[in-house]
Amino acid sequence: MKRWVQRMGEAALIAALLVSCLKSGFYFTVDMYPVWIGFGLLCFLMGTFALMLRVIIRSEKRVFPEATFSLPEFMLLVSPFLLMTVYAVHWLLGSLSVQGSVNQLLRWGLYGLFAVSAFVIARRQGGRAVLAAAWHTAGGLLCVSALLSVYGILHLPYAIAYTANPGISATGARLAGLLEYPNTFGMLMAAFLLERLFAMPGSFRLKEPAGMNRLLRGALPLLPYAAALLLSESRGAWLAAGLAMAAGLVLERRRSLAPLLLAAAPLAGAALLYRQLASAMLAPQPWPGLLTLAVVWAGSMLAGLVLYRLAQSSVAAGLRRLAWAAGGILAAVGAAAVFLAAQERIVRNFSTVSARGAIYRDAWRLFWHSPWFGHGGETWRLSYRAVQSNPYVGSQVHSGYLDMLLNTGIIGTAFLFMLLGAAGWLLYRSRRELLPVFAVFVMHSAADIDWSFGLVWLLMFLLVAWGQSFSAVEPDQALQVQTGREVSAVKHHFGFAFRMGPVSRRLLILFWLGISGGGVFLALRGEVGYRLYQEALYEPSRAEAVILLQSSLRWNPADAGTALDLARRLSPTAAEMILQRSLSYTPGHPALIFALADNAVKRGDARAAAYWTEAGFSRDKYNAGEQTKSLERLLRLAKSKLSAGNVKEARRIVQAGLALYNEYAHRASDHRGALLRNDRDFRLTREAKEWGSQLARLEQSIPDPIP
Repeated sequence: MKRWVQRMGEAALIAALLVSCLKSGFYFTVDMYPVWIGFGLLCFLMGTFALMLRVIIRSEKRVFPEATFSLPEFMLLVSPFLLMTVYAVHWLLGSLSVQGSVNQLLRWGLYGLFAVSAFVIARRQGGRAVLAAAWHTAGGLLCVSALLSVYGILHLPYAIAYTANPGISATGARLAGLLEYPNTFGMLMAAFLLERLFAMPGSFRLKEPAGMNRLLRGALPLLPYAAALLLSESRGAWLAAGLAMAAGLVLERRRSLAPLLLAAAPLAGAALLYRQLASAMLAPQPWPGLLTLAVVWAGSMLAGLVLYRLAQSSVAAGLRRLAWAAGGILAAVGAAAVFLAAQERIVRNFSTVSARGAIYRDAWRLFWHSPWFGHGGETWRLSYRAVQSNPYVGSQVHSGYLDMLLNTGIIGTAFLFMLLGAAGWLLYRSRRELLPVFAVFVMHSAADIDWSFGLVWLLMFLLVAWGQSFSAVEPDQALQVQTGREVSAVKHHFGFAFRMGPVSRRLLILFWLGISGGGVFLALRGEVGYRLYQEALYEPSRAEAVILLQSSLRWNPADAGTALDLARRLSPTAAEMILQRSLSYTPGHPALIFALADNAVKRGDARAAAYWTEAGFSRDKYNAGEQTKSLERLLRLAKSKLSAGNVKEARRIVQAGLALYNEYAHRASDHRGALLRNDRDFRLTREAKEWGSQLARLEQSIPDPIP
């Protein structure tokens, strides 16, 4: 029975990881709901089973051995739940977005359950093989699916990102794979590549056939991973991979050149493939392209094997020197080939870098509005339109650390650093070869949106658990613990370890049940609400669509998108109630505010129309389209009020409209001609000029009030 439960947990962990690969890396929280329900329910049932056994079976130790864990392990495993708690407090006390805080709460809850499950598996006999299989299967799935999409064998609509902007791509096409985002995809390919590179030194000096076969199997994925990394054309991923590899070589200096020798030929082959595929804009002829891939792959492996054999030669030192020289030449040729193909992007066209600089400056100013505790989940997504200094498009802050500062402040970011520090320490003490892989995660996320992908966190926790499996001990070799206290500290090779007594373990199980059960409940509400919303979008009957949207909001009342769609189908009075209630869950939501302004015009409420329009201009100050439509609505309402003889309200609306028009025109004039990005095409539109002129003429036609 116990073995069957273990196998079920291992299968669930691998399934959750693979589903995250297939669902755009869990970038969208709605994709996580089904996994949360399944994985969380399994965790809840296993916790219930454990609690029942502890209550029924008095002799606990025979069934459940004493649990010991080091301080770094405790810090790592508790950190996701601490961050979950921070978001829970934001949810309960109020934040910029209740939906955003709940989404982040669910994310960190799932990360925590996954991390604990991975560490439990790491301590079991055979757990190392399970975690290794999960890692390699995820890497293979991401890499192979991406390359097959390049050769037209697998149809993935968003696996390749095309652009004519040289600041985004030097070749016009970038590989994004299942993640649909080239930068994070490139970072993951760098992580999988470095894992293979630094896994080889342990087998480097093996001369028997079994050792050689193992070495070749380990080196087999080098070319696909390297090719996928290059085709992502992510400068940040290239730089992070280079720095992490250099740091790893310094750290493993006793055998530092070993991984490079066998890898030199596959890396050079990957560079040649990159040039060929980039020149074809990632659209080669399928079968000739696959034949070229096979030839280059096989040739590079053969060349690497020859270099390896020459370096092992015990006959002549000249052959060994020749092997190292040839390896260096191959690496240099590969680097030169990549540089010449992507020279424009490597040394020029840093417009995206300048845009991120503006984002960072604006985000830093926003951070100081609530430095200690932050603003809750999805702070930047909801706030950037109000605080941006120029009209860039950037609903992501492009820095995991800065995003955490905005969401959770200094307190939450301290928990994040505790997590990362513990992870790095555990890898350093247990499996140093994996540190370069971890370094790629840590470095690249500082300048991109990697941590918005749940897959990245799952792989990070899997990596650390895998490293721990190399130092795991069997139950009969467990640490000797002190007695007489329910929770006592014992000496451990990582510093200090802790033993939990019966009461503490029961409390821990209850906590586990609360986290998993509560998460399943929230995920179920989100999933049902999302499914009803999707059904409503394709419902031809207006009345049925309204019923479905109302049901969706009952399941998930904080969803602003559902509220907006429902409001469009209701009368103005009923729609106002829906919009106001939705705004209470997401204060400052620009789309809700502009919808309330439109609703006020439809109801003829002059005061509300002026208020909400002004609020919309403030919350989305570079939205030329909405501001133009708002001016038209105010003009129409003013004319209606004037025709009805309500001169006072007509004057109020006209004055508010002119003030907003002048603000809009002034902002557009300041931006025109400036050397700033204008991704949102912000300008004073021809229609806005017309509405502004009509408002001015209407103001002159309104008689002055009688004193």
